[in-house]
Amino acid sequence: MDVARGHGASSQWILSPGMAESPVLDRLCAHFVLALTVRHGGQFNLRRDGASLLTLVGRHLAWPPAVLGRLRAYLARRCEGHALWRGHQALDDAAFIRRHGPWRGPYEEGTLFFYLDEYLKDAPKDFAAVLAASCDWLARDLKKQHTQVQRNIDALAQLLQLNAAERAVLLYGTLARYQRELRGLLVEFKVSNAHEAYAAIAAVAGVDQREVAEALRAGSRLERIGMVENLISEHNITDLADLMKVSDQLPPVLMREYQGPEELMAVFTRPATRSTLTPADFAYVADDVQVLTRLLANAAAQGVAGVNVLMYGPPGTGKTELAKVAAQAAGLALYEVEYADRDGHALSGRDRYRSLQVSQVVLAGDRRGAESALRDGSPGVALLFDEVEDVFPPLAADAAQFMARFDASGGFGGEGPSASVSGKAWVNQVLETNPVPVIWITNRIEQIDPAFRRRFQYHLELKSPPPGARDALVRRALDGARVSDALVARLTERRALTPAQIRTAVRFARLAALDEAAGGAPGQGLEALIERQLAQADRALGIDAARRARPVVTRYDLSLLNLECRYEVARIVDALRLRGHGTLCLHGAPGTGKTALAEHIAERLGRPLMVRLASDLMSKFVGETEAAMARMFAEAEAEQAVLLLDEADSFLRSRQRAERSYEVTEVNQMLAGMERFAGIFIATTNLFDQLDEAALRRFSFKIRFLPLDAAQRERMFVAEALGGEATALSGDQRARLAALEVLTPGDFAAVRRQAEVLAATLDADEFLSQLEAEHRVKPEVRQRRGIGFTRP
Repeated sequence: MDVARGHGASSQWILSPGMAESPVLDRLCAHFVLALTVRHGGQFNLRRDGASLLTLVGRHLAWPPAVLGRLRAYLARRCEGHALWRGHQALDDAAFIRRHGPWRGPYEEGTLFFYLDEYLKDAPKDFAAVLAASCDWLARDLKKQHTQVQRNIDALAQLLQLNAAERAVLLYGTLARYQRELRGLLVEFKVSNAHEAYAAIAAVAGVDQREVAEALRAGSRLERIGMVENLISEHNITDLADLMKVSDQLPPVLMREYQGPEELMAVFTRPATRSTLTPADFAYVADDVQVLTRLLANAAAQGVAGVNVLMYGPPGTGKTELAKVAAQAAGLALYEVEYADRDGHALSGRDRYRSLQVSQVVLAGDRRGAESALRDGSPGVALLFDEVEDVFPPLAADAAQFMARFDASGGFGGEGPSASVSGKAWVNQVLETNPVPVIWITNRIEQIDPAFRRRFQYHLELKSPPPGARDALVRRALDGARVSDALVARLTERRALTPAQIRTAVRFARLAALDEAAGGAPGQGLEALIERQLAQADRALGIDAARRARPVVTRYDLSLLNLECRYEVARIVDALRLRGHGTLCLHGAPGTGKTALAEHIAERLGRPLMVRLASDLMSKFVGETEAAMARMFAEAEAEQAVLLLDEADSFLRSRQRAERSYEVTEVNQMLAGMERFAGIFIATTNLFDQLDEAALRRFSFKIRFLPLDAAQRERMFVAEALGGEATALSGDQRARLAALEVLTPGDFAAVRRQAEVLAATLDADEFLSQLEAEHRVKPEVRQRRGIGFTRP
């Protein structure tokens, strides 16, 4: 194959083998460094760094015939008698370059580059002429070429309204990331000041030096949208490599092929999928939905900048769906900031921040024309930024609490934590000047610095929907699946269950269900598979879906409770139903029916029962127990549930008996929570005498539970052991029951569970014998037997 010759006025130049067919990006890199060398040779030492330069441009040289002739004459003398150079004098220039001109590194004796360094010591102008000719040929050739990178930069420039200098900065920065040798060479281009560096780049790109300086200054538009990063101050710039600060993530984006600007834009943001829900599905926060809808609609219509909404709350509460519903109700097209790249890899917080900034710039055009767009009937735009925990700097819980207190007190001179440089940059760039409204969504608001939180125009905490609202959401998510109301009720009780999880379970069940024609009952197999999928998913995610219900083995009868209270239980329940709030302290010996009465009250009121134990609240970290108490009351109030704190003496013990300061703090927190709680709170304890005096004053009703009296013992024995046949109770059995003075309903339940475990049916006498055994092990009975005289 013949070596290609130059074109145009330089048609006699001899090109390096394969130069015309080399990748265009490689030729761009070679031309960039050659242009710098030719135009600014004073900043580059050819004699010292010529070998490094050839590493990059050795495959892309155009040899003027005169220079090549003088080099061949030198090589004829220098390589005389060398086996690798035998016969080279008989070759024409093209054949000579094919044989001895390929770049294989500086130490290949069969190539001219092995001897080029020696030659240049006596003929430096020849080397400069080769570099100039090569630069000229590449410049002419590249005018006919257009790489994928350049096309993408042009498309990005159109979307972001970038000028020529900004495009050049992105191109040269991408080339420096693409070609490692190029970045190393740029380090050797020393400059005495920043303006000299800007002038060098501007001369190569053919743009205004002032625009290059503006594009590369700290806080420039390119830096704000994340295209360049880690820009240094002007007085620290010492070489051209200091200007190549394009983001690490940008070159892969620019080197991909896209079908059009829309697909390129999808790298940073994409239209959010429409929600199938409506504002009616969020009726439990209807006022917030209306306020949010008006805020977004007016911001888009009036072109107001700096509109940001922060939605927060536990996972699965519907924050993302509510954001979509509000945007749809406001008539806005909602775009979502990307969270993964085209290969499905998760983006870092910095990359997602870059996507947010780029999306703002691109969509700002629609925002600036919002009024005319609305007149034309086309929608305005808003942005959805989900899962923002990794974007803001993370804070530990104690640090967040400290900063909140510090911020509330005014901090140093009233500026608070936002006085830091990074805090101000964030506030200025994101939360005060964004032209497109943004809905930020997070599960953990504690991870966001209070200095940032206070800059949001509106804060909306979305908690788990109340049971009535969850019922509608569950039925919609079931998507017409033929299931029973009982399954809907069970799913509704699961507060953390999301509509997406239900839809996934339904899709699985439909695929795995038995064919009804093959004998499967309609809906039954589907329900079992739905619950199976959800249970397996909970196990895989480490989720405790719901607290297992307390097993009940005896018949509940309110008249079998031996209570010491001024008012009847039925009257108390009616009062609670009417008022909707109240506090009860149920105290007495174990097994007397305290928890069962709480369950009865919740059932009569038609409210869910939220049970909390000491283990649910206590934490080894200081302050976390108090926070768990606050969450307990808040969740119960949001759920409109009857709150039952079992063994409440763990947190309401008299502060005079406290041994550590945190014990006093926990009691104080519990008392404050009881005072503010607007629902029904029930506390059970076996240690009533140890409760704090302030706690006793906060209970509206204090009900003491006593062991069964003689008549109650007989009635419960008839119901549980004799099948309700009172006439079957013998005199001996009545006498034995009369002796069991501290017998409780819990003792009957213990005997019932024994029979279940043994899979045995106990007759009346066996049942009574087991009751006597349970009675004998009670501490008060054993203590009573140990008093008095005994025979030696």
